[in-house]
Amino acid sequence: MQSIVILGLISFVFIVGSIVLFFVAITKKKMSTFYFALILSLIGVGFGIYIGFSVLSKSYSKISKSLEPRTKEEIYAALFDGNPTNCSVVLETQDQVLPVIDFAIYLHFKTCETELNRILNLKRYEKEVLVNKEKDNTINTTNPDWFEPLKMGDSIMVYTSKKDDFGNYQTLYVSKNKDEVYCIDVAQ
Repeated sequence: MQSIVILGLISFVFIVGSIVLFFVAITKKKMSTFYFALILSLIGVGFGIYIGFSVLSKSYSKISKSLEPRTKEEIYAALFDGNPTNCSVVLETQDQVLPVIDFAIYLHFKTCETELNRILNLKRYEKEVLVNKEKDNTINTTNPDWFEPLKMGDSIMVYTSKKDDFGNYQTLYVSKNKDEVYCIDVAQ
């Protein structure tokens, strides 16, 4: 960044200097001064083009990196304040790219009871047991095809943490053995 500022100042000095020399060359009618001013202006414009290209290149790199989709592990880390442990394997994810358009972050992972307890201690969850015969209103048609917590068995533990009064929440569907979890994280 410092080199770009220095090159910008040099470019500015060359261009302003060439403008002054153009006026001197015209008033004194000296062609040698005119050619020297022309060379200075070309050098100044060259530096300007180089600076513009450098800034655009760096901006493009940063923007394209920020638009790359997150990995499964990055989504897990964002939701649960840490990377998956040795006993956790993220199976499926669907990230929430645009909160207005995308309903939620969906996550399906296998885990162990120790990691599950760590996750449950991060927030205040309300627990209920969902019997497979019952209908859960939070499992709706906007979910991806692979999001099927009811396939985990007869009774599933459902942990819900309300984030705020604006409809943002996180729900964990945990298998009876506490080794498989489906998660919906809604942030509108």
